[in-house]
Amino acid sequence: MSLQGNTSQLDPEATAHCSMTTGIFCLSQEQYQEALQHFNRALQVQQQYFLPNNPSLARTYGFIANTYYKQDQFEESLSYHMKALEIEQNSLSNDHPSIATSYLNISKDYTGLSLYSIALEYNLKAIEQIKKSSQADINSLASSIHHLGHIYHQQNKYEKALISYKEALELHHTLLPDDDASLIRLYYRIANAYYQLERYNEALSFYQKTLDIQLKTLPDNAKTIAVTYTNISTAYLSLKQFDEAFNAANQALDQLRKTLPNNHPDVVQQRAYLDAIKIKQILNDKSH
Repeated sequence: MSLQGNTSQLDPEATAHCSMTTGIFCLSQEQYQEALQHFNRALQVQQQYFLPNNPSLARTYGFIANTYYKQDQFEESLSYHMKALEIEQNSLSNDHPSIATSYLNISKDYTGLSLYSIALEYNLKAIEQIKKSSQADINSLASSIHHLGHIYHQQNKYEKALISYKEALELHHTLLPDDDASLIRLYYRIANAYYQLERYNEALSFYQKTLDIQLKTLPDNAKTIAVTYTNISTAYLSLKQFDEAFNAANQALDQLRKTLPNNHPDVVQQRAYLDAIKIKQILNDKSH
């Protein structure tokens, strides 16, 4: 029995469900304060009428945590993810996938707090939890291994990051096409890891994969496309391929101008970067 107390005068499950549904909609619209109000309203009903270990409370704690996480309020997010995990561990089967999700969410909270050793500990718990199931969720496993790579990346352990990123990519490729939009962040992080290792040709390859998907899936004026063009330019510049670097930087400038005026700091900075490429090319030519 999931309810406690006298419920003859009301339907607490329906009341909580209504508040949760509205909160989830607000969260999807990035209306974070409104989402928190509805989630907390649902939580009040659940705490009054549900048993303390009801998984519905864990779900509500999870949504509250995610709302804080979206606002980069990682300490608050961590607190509620921990509450969700405690209920799940006391109410769900030992191999339940929700426990893995909570471990991963907690790992992300600690990553946001730059507490990478603890983040790594919870990430490994998430991976271990997923593997307990006889039919492991490939997407969840890939996401957890992807985040493991991100933790290593944040610790400047780029070789380890690449190993995890590539393992995650192999898993994703068992379910997704090579140009799926959900792979943009993974390709981008692989490119950045290669760049940090001064393996510029490999970095270029993955920056290009990132750009190809962005051009297919993002709005024509998306600013992130300009960022990718700039990263491509920087990789070419490191290879002393100045014409290619200039062309990519110029494409970044054109992309920025789709939404920003010529006097905007980002546009001004990009024009200065183009001038810097020209100067570096002149100095390089003089030295040969």
